[in-house]
Amino acid sequence: MNPEEDPEKRIRELERPLTDLAHTSELGTPAPPGGWSPPPPVSPTSPGLRIGWIVLALLVIGLLIGGAAIVATSMFATTGSSSRAPTTPSVAGGGGPFTPGGRPAEPSPATPALPEEPTTSAATVAAAPPGGEVSVAGVNQNRRIACNDGAVSVSGVENTVLITGHCRRVTVSGVNNVVTVDTADAIDASGMDNKVTFHYGTPQVSKSGFSNSVDQG
Repeated sequence: MNPEEDPEKRIRELERPLTDLAHTSELGTPAPPGGWSPPPPVSPTSPGLRIGWIVLALLVIGLLIGGAAIVATSMFATTGSSSRAPTTPSVAGGGGPFTPGGRPAEPSPATPALPEEPTTSAATVAAAPPGGEVSVAGVNQNRRIACNDGAVSVSGVENTVLITGHCRRVTVSGVNNVVTVDTADAIDASGMDNKVTFHYGTPQVSKSGFSNSVDQG
């Protein structure tokens, strides 16, 4: 028999290209011309996978920073509210503030008003007996004198004196004094802006100073 016509040999020759192709694919060597090339292996460090890890890391860092900011803000707000001094509540209806014990604070006692000094609208009465003398001084005095052949002396500022009866002598000095006498033997006026009025008689009048008047009225 002709060896070229051996069927087993012929089968082996036909299977040889397929066997070589499979062997080449397993070793990673280029396939023979006209053969099928296997797909390239996937690298674990491809650019797409690397970008995904970077994005994930940025998200985690952003979440950590945001959470830390929220916690810090809450802590500062709690510290500020606790450091404020508590206000004292007041009782509805004007009851006043509470004391630490929970009871309304007692109102402070009002200062008692001092009694006013009594004012006397009526004139103070005095008497000038024979040979005696009554003196009026000070400021804004209101006096009434019963003269019985005595002497009356008026000084000070803005005093008002009413003399009844007969006087031996009336002497007026000071400023802005007003003196009225029933009758007198002598009237002396000095000082400034004093006014003396007599009702009847012809007294001996003596004036000095400034703007003093002695008239009958």
